[in-house]
Amino acid sequence: MARIPENFVQDLLARTDLVELIDARVPLKKTGRNYSACCPFHQEKTPSFTVAPDKQFYYCFGCGASGNAVGFLMEYEHLNFPEAVKQLADRAGMEVPESRPETTADRQKKDRLQSLYDLLSRAEKFYVQQLRQAPERQKAVNYLKNRGLSGEIAKQFAIGFAPPGYDNLINGLSLTETSLEQAVTGGLLVRREDNNRTYDKFRDRIIFPIRDSRGRTIGFGGRVLGDGKPKYLNSPETPVFHKGQELYGLWEWRQSRDRSDRLYVVEGYMDVIALTQHGVPNVVATLGTATTEDHARKLFRQVNEVILCFDGDKAGVRAAWRALESLLPALDDGKQVRFLFLPDGEDPDTLVRQQGPEALRALTNKADALSTYLFRHLSEGLDLETVDGRARLARLALPYLDKPAGPVYRALLTEELSRLTRLDKESLIQLKPAPAAPRPTPSTSSQAGNAYGYGHGHGHGDEDFGSPPPTEDDPGMPYPEDFAFADGSSNNFTADNRNRIRPNPRQNGGRKGPLTLAERLVLVLLDYPSLIEQHPLPDNIEQLPLPHIDLLVQVAGLCRQNHSAAALLGALMALEQGETLSRLLKASLKPPMEEEMATRLWLDALSQLEVSRLEAALTEVEQAGMPDPAHWQALHKALAEARQHARKPFD
Repeated sequence: MARIPENFVQDLLARTDLVELIDARVPLKKTGRNYSACCPFHQEKTPSFTVAPDKQFYYCFGCGASGNAVGFLMEYEHLNFPEAVKQLADRAGMEVPESRPETTADRQKKDRLQSLYDLLSRAEKFYVQQLRQAPERQKAVNYLKNRGLSGEIAKQFAIGFAPPGYDNLINGLSLTETSLEQAVTGGLLVRREDNNRTYDKFRDRIIFPIRDSRGRTIGFGGRVLGDGKPKYLNSPETPVFHKGQELYGLWEWRQSRDRSDRLYVVEGYMDVIALTQHGVPNVVATLGTATTEDHARKLFRQVNEVILCFDGDKAGVRAAWRALESLLPALDDGKQVRFLFLPDGEDPDTLVRQQGPEALRALTNKADALSTYLFRHLSEGLDLETVDGRARLARLALPYLDKPAGPVYRALLTEELSRLTRLDKESLIQLKPAPAAPRPTPSTSSQAGNAYGYGHGHGHGDEDFGSPPPTEDDPGMPYPEDFAFADGSSNNFTADNRNRIRPNPRQNGGRKGPLTLAERLVLVLLDYPSLIEQHPLPDNIEQLPLPHIDLLVQVAGLCRQNHSAAALLGALMALEQGETLSRLLKASLKPPMEEEMATRLWLDALSQLEVSRLEAALTEVEQAGMPDPAHWQALHKALAEARQHARKPFD
């Protein structure tokens, strides 16, 4: 495929003043360090369209439109990419080089990915074959029969079996040295660090192939037979598999004749398969992770109504609330979310097998709408017949009102809160809390606390961002749940250390869910790309099961090629992770933290990532059985030292 050379596009962007380009089409007003206007891509009365001259990109807080100069011309003037580049080149007095054919590097990258897809497809066929032919297959067959699965449904989902043993897949696929490396990359094999030998990742497990939206096998889930741990084992993050973005069963549903405008989201592979077999094909599952915003956007591209199924216990309630926070930013007008809590002891699998699909549909009709669940959850323990109770509900609920993408939905949520609190809209807005400043730790200076709260304490107010909704303009970021601190606080926060050094997320306005650790580190790199040269990421962290870790690794690589913020942002927007990038672009409009604070956060995070990497390596060794004592002891020693280092405050 012909392409305009990337270095030419980067040079062209470096010579283009985005403010001047946009101002010639949409009059801009200086607002602090940025410029603002009413968005040209959707109807609005209050300006929410912001242009950052230092980073040369734009973002709309209302509709989420974002991009650089090329992207603006493509969207505003309805041009394709070559046309937009040509117009910018003419404006800059530059000649667009002739489009080049696909390079050797392009072909090699495409070939590597295709080889990985082919290998994963061969592995799927191997596992399916083993369910029919392996000497140990009977226990797997008995398990599936006891769960009520038919041969037809097993074939539809390509259910397989990984026999006991460490080299069945290696021998079954006759893997060469090159394909062994591919199999490690694709998460099919695990490599021992002590002797560099490889062995099968999935052993003595029922195998569930995971397919992408094009039907390609991209990973596997394995359910252990017996009492082994973990009960379910998923493929790691790979170049083709990102569990925070994929939904099990989505491709199978799209291949069916079902044309429902509703999708059920359940927790397990067996729930998806059982519901499909019993007449509910419009069902998908997340892959061992909480529902993410990427999941939500993918779901809403398919249907207008999403039903989230949870157990009715405390764990189910916690999962439901996390899902609500992920779904809100993707909730546009015309979309609907319901929360279905199953009776004690029931899951979707047992429910439909024992009572039929009608029972599930009956529960669905009684399921809470998102707005109902939102206000009911926030009202727990409050007496709404009292002034104090209604005031407390208002303060708790206000940060959530600006999160939905749809303006009509936001307005209706505000009306519902007004009804519950008996306050008019103007009074509710006056009650909205101001952003809370972070509290410094006893062991640091008054500014050191900002090392963990991106952008706090720089003296920038609303004037820095034009006039987006006030809650979008809070420069502070709540800590992600997977982040730990230099003083030794873990992700299991106690009430004491949470009050001591962690801002209250509910006081953070309408930010659309906390950023993950990897996303926060990407933001640090956007402001200080040189950090990656001074303090590189630990080896092999792409194997860690952390959300967006693959994005962090990619951006770290881009930092070595693009040393300016504008060039790095341009390269970042070219990545194939657009659904993750939108809120990062918005967050990067906020004033950057001081370099010293950014370095402290970066070093602290590297310490925690090294601990996670060593913990994962130790788990792999122990699960492999009969580990080499010297290697096992060396890992334990390294882990102890890494944990000790992570507990030390930085000088």
